[in-house]
Amino acid sequence: MLTLFLLTVVISCQPRTQPEPEPKQYSVPAEVEPYVQRFRDETQRRGQKPVTDNLIVAFGGTKGSDACGQCLLEMGKTPRITLSTDAYCWKNASENERECLVLHELGHCLLNRGHRTNRFANGAYVSLMNPNDRAVYATCAYPIGNDVCDRRPRRDYYLDELIVPATPAPVWGR
Repeated sequence: MLTLFLLTVVISCQPRTQPEPEPKQYSVPAEVEPYVQRFRDETQRRGQKPVTDNLIVAFGGTKGSDACGQCLLEMGKTPRITLSTDAYCWKNASENERECLVLHELGHCLLNRGHRTNRFANGAYVSLMNPNDRAVYATCAYPIGNDVCDRRPRRDYYLDELIVPATPAPVWGR
């Protein structure tokens, strides 16, 4: 009886086998590829090297009516990003808005970043990983000079914070 009990304990303590992982896949639309390359360049500039050769990006419908992008991470599967086909999200978006969207989703899928909703004293989001503003370093429709409407000078901070979350607050956020 003791032998049967010990055999049961030994067998039940064996590690369970994980499902076989998917083979690596890389499929990114040509119009999105430059943003993925920027992500590679910017992370390397900041001393990081996330795996970017196992990624699927596609245009399609996202769950949630106002979600412009979505990252799906499943154990053992290739990270998948879906970018909304809504004109507001891509077709009519500025270059910087598109970059913000793609880098935000890559932050979820490749850096395992969650959303951050906190804001600076001036009302600007602390992170590109916020769920509500894909234009944190973009311009408004008609930027004039260097007014608050032109937020392009904030880009370096937002990329620093995306890659190194402990990045100190910038002067413009205080």
